[in-house]
Amino acid sequence: HASIGQFTRDGLKGLGLTLFPRDEATASDTVTAVSVPQGVDAARLIAQMREEHGVTLAGGQESLAGQIFRIGHMGLTTQQEIQETIDALGAVLP
Repeated sequence: HASIGQFTRDGLKGLGLTLFPRDEATASDTVTAVSVPQGVDAARLIAQMREEHGVTLAGGQESLAGQIFRIGHMGLTTQQEIQETIDALGAVLP
């Protein structure tokens, strides 16, 4: 889980996205949270990823609703699946 978590975080940072929380010392090895870029509607991003690319992202909850989205990488998640998710985000984000 540590390896795929780091692969995910590195790929997202490669897109210029900001991780949440910013301090990777507290990053989870099973899910990565990302701050929604300014000017991007989180609900629309999540819907586009699902509808156009078959990728399911989770939104933020309670006070983080609309501010973050989450990518799970627990269990048998492969680097190829994460790379496809990152590539889809690169295509969907402005």
